[in-house]
Amino acid sequence: MPKPHTETFATLKDFVIYLESRRATATGPLWYRGCGRSTYELRPSLYRHRASKSTSDFATLELQLLERFRQRSIPFHSRSLNDVWETMFLMQHYGIPTRLLDWSENPFVAFFFAVMTAVPATGKKSSGKYVSDATIWIFDPVAWNRHALAHQSYTGGVLGAADPALAGYAPKDGYTGMNNYPVAMYGAHNSQRIVAQRGVFTVFGQSRSAMEAMYAKGFPTDCLIKGVLPRPTIGELRKAIVDYGITDSVVFPDLEGLAREIKRSFGFDS
Repeated sequence: MPKPHTETFATLKDFVIYLESRRATATGPLWYRGCGRSTYELRPSLYRHRASKSTSDFATLELQLLERFRQRSIPFHSRSLNDVWETMFLMQHYGIPTRLLDWSENPFVAFFFAVMTAVPATGKKSSGKYVSDATIWIFDPVAWNRHALAHQSYTGGVLGAADPALAGYAPKDGYTGMNNYPVAMYGAHNSQRIVAQRGVFTVFGQSRSAMEAMYAKGFPTDCLIKGVLPRPTIGELRKAIVDYGITDSVVFPDLEGLAREIKRSFGFDS
């Protein structure tokens, strides 16, 4: 089965040159996701739960998480959380497992996440080394959606929360009637971080396969591309993206982001 095409970016310039050539032929938006390990799969956090096995297990788990969050979060916000999508976006923001997978409309934000979440090697002679290549995924959300929803004769673009084509992805008992493939959707910009990071999402259906595995099942050529940032170059790539002004306080516009940035600038970054 065909795997996503792979590109290697040893420098930030390599990445920019590739983006310019890809954008010249693109017919719609491109999205990006940065991962610190080359082996990290495009699979949402809910579907990484080790004890759940069946579709019914995950459907029940999701409903329980939603109910617990709604019950316990009341003192900490002023939202009504009557809308299931707004609830899921808020849960995703605070790290509670959902069927959502984060992407960015900004390639440099994704590049930042890829190199800054790369895992440093340990040991006396491992300073400045990393345990794995990093990855930046390049995704065509419109081409993906049209294939994922081809059985509905879908010819639109990225879905919104009120789009009828998204109704089948709402949480429900047993996931009865839910589509298999994930689809690309815009989410509520309910925090400064999601605005700064130009956050967008894919929401998964019944299938728990990673997106790169699904790609082999007839998705349009190059609607999903894997960019590899080689392990020996990660140190230089980290410096390059910061030199271009994509820093912790830009990506995380709050005191936590500022604290991370100050720590890095004084040599305390991991």
